[in-house]
Amino acid sequence: MSWFNSFFFDSLAYPWVLVFLVAVAVLLVAELFARAPGVLSISTGEALGRMPSTPRAWLRRVPAVLRGLGLAALVVALAGPLNGFQIRKDRVSVVDIMLCVDVSGSMQQKDFVMGGEYKDRLFVTKAAVRDFIESRKEKVGDRFGLDRLGLVLYAGFAWTQSPLTLDYGVLSRELDLAYVDDTSRDPRKDGTAIGSAIGLAIRRLSESEAKSKVIILLTDGINNRGELDPITAARLAGDYDIKVYTIGAGSTEGGRSSGGFFSRPRQPIDEDGLRKIASITGGQYYPATDTEALQQAYAEIDALETTEIEVGDYYEYKEAFVPYVLLGGLLMALSIFSRRMWFEVIP
Repeated sequence: MSWFNSFFFDSLAYPWVLVFLVAVAVLLVAELFARAPGVLSISTGEALGRMPSTPRAWLRRVPAVLRGLGLAALVVALAGPLNGFQIRKDRVSVVDIMLCVDVSGSMQQKDFVMGGEYKDRLFVTKAAVRDFIESRKEKVGDRFGLDRLGLVLYAGFAWTQSPLTLDYGVLSRELDLAYVDDTSRDPRKDGTAIGSAIGLAIRRLSESEAKSKVIILLTDGINNRGELDPITAARLAGDYDIKVYTIGAGSTEGGRSSGGFFSRPRQPIDEDGLRKIASITGGQYYPATDTEALQQAYAEIDALETTEIEVGDYYEYKEAFVPYVLLGGLLMALSIFSRRMWFEVIP
């Protein structure tokens, strides 16, 4: 940030102080047009008055102008310039939520309809998760949200795409980057490690101080990878008072996936397992066989995990009066210096 930009501010703590700028302007005008001290009246005054003034004659007004500008800068400083001024609500019952999204090969299956076109499961899931993220904001258009959200992606293993954060702009960008990888390049991503995804989300939430901790896990298959069994992971979540909501996206029947790089067998959703995971932790299972049901699942979870924020208001800001104090002091010093050095009245 340049020196000039340091004089910009967002708000004033005491805007009424600016009324003193009127007094400063009146004093400046009075001094500029006042009779110079030490002036003698002589009989030839009319003749001297008709003589053209030179630019040097106006230089004696420089100290007054500098003094007026210095006082104006000090008045602005007294008004309390603030940067980054915004109201923040002190809140209780905040919720930390880890979103676990399946990015295995079967998520490329195009059996969901959105906007009159068939879309793959991951595309529709990302749209539903994006709506969920937006719903956790206090106001539309805010970059930051009320609760901390994180994102875990998983296929043959699980990884953290985004840690818990209030910066929903960053979270949304990381969600957009999610895609189904070619398992021929990384065979470890072949399969669905539901237990590993829950385990990783638990690790992220275990150190949280939030009063409520939630995992929302979406999958379209059955656990067939990873060393951690989903039921064991669910019991571990229960030990940490973490609630797990599960969503089964797509058909509950088996078949073959037509998405991706080649056709592959597709296993049915383990609805019994997902129900049990949710039941153990006090959550709920949502079957989502179409776009509307998938969007409704996230909407219902959003309604269940509300956040209370009406406790009080506090303000975030950075004081920005220092540049004005320095400028005002400098101008006042220059006014005194110039008057003493060049414009001192001889008695």
